[in-house]
Amino acid sequence: MPTVIELAEQLRAAIIARDIAALNRLINAYAGIMKGLSGRIEALVLAIGALEGPTAAQVRRLTQYGQLLEDAATQLTNYRGFVQVELSTAAQQAIEAARKDAPRLIGLSAGGREFVGASLRRLPAGAIETLLGFLDTSGPLYARLGALPAVTARSVADAILEGVALGRNPRVIARSINQAFGMGLTDSMRMMRTVQLYSYREASRANYVMNSDVVRGWTWFAKLDSPTTCMSCIAMHGTEHPNEEPLNDHHNGKCLIIPLVGDRPNPITESGPEWFDRQDEATQKAYMGDARYTAWVEGNFTIAEMSGVHEDSVYGPMRVEQSLKQLMALQ
Repeated sequence: MPTVIELAEQLRAAIIARDIAALNRLINAYAGIMKGLSGRIEALVLAIGALEGPTAAQVRRLTQYGQLLEDAATQLTNYRGFVQVELSTAAQQAIEAARKDAPRLIGLSAGGREFVGASLRRLPAGAIETLLGFLDTSGPLYARLGALPAVTARSVADAILEGVALGRNPRVIARSINQAFGMGLTDSMRMMRTVQLYSYREASRANYVMNSDVVRGWTWFAKLDSPTTCMSCIAMHGTEHPNEEPLNDHHNGKCLIIPLVGDRPNPITESGPEWFDRQDEATQKAYMGDARYTAWVEGNFTIAEMSGVHEDSVYGPMRVEQSLKQLMALQ
């Protein structure tokens, strides 16, 4: 039988596997858009190259410019609809997974008896989805998704006109167009990953609240040995929180919540700062960066202070890694 930490790691691996599958679907769909627009991009590049000292005004009048932006708007609008379905499906899958996983974690946290979880109360998936305000299709998450076509198309137009204004080679402008289009994919992937992870954590927490006679709270569980783990998550690893408080990780964050049951001790026996303190200098610099490492060694701030709070329009307060400038301002 696994320990609660080992089970949590297994569950995180399953979440990441679902995440990768969903992200690959987005990537494949977006690749189809880019393939369909490649001819329009090439036609515009050739038209710009045929102009003598082109100006932004001249480019705006090009038929190829209008056609590219028109087709992009249509394709991106269709993609937005695809992403909306994917987001909803991913959230529902994450909620259902949490409904199954939370009792298992509670059972093991109760003393290694995984079967204890079978007797716990469970919230219906539909009730949990209603509780998660960020999944409201009329709310800010879907408003942000709704803006994706216009924002991406505007970035493409800006990349074209800026390139012309700076006298860049048409092939350089083509690369800038593709980079601007890439922002749409990046934004949708960030939305997908964050929705999945937030839905899973909040559904888990809802089940802890439902069983608050057994679960007294939860502990923050980061993946310390990952090079992509930020200093905010390291600072929060092992901290204890009441059931009423969400794990407000940053966008793309992979941290989980582990239940604290009865009077049993926190299963995380080494906090994030303690773990960080025993790493070698090279590892510490890799996580912090040279400038922050130097300032930390000089005693300007603590590891705990490296976790700050950012107000997000969708999820509310989110824990983020503090910059050196922010950290020095604390003095």
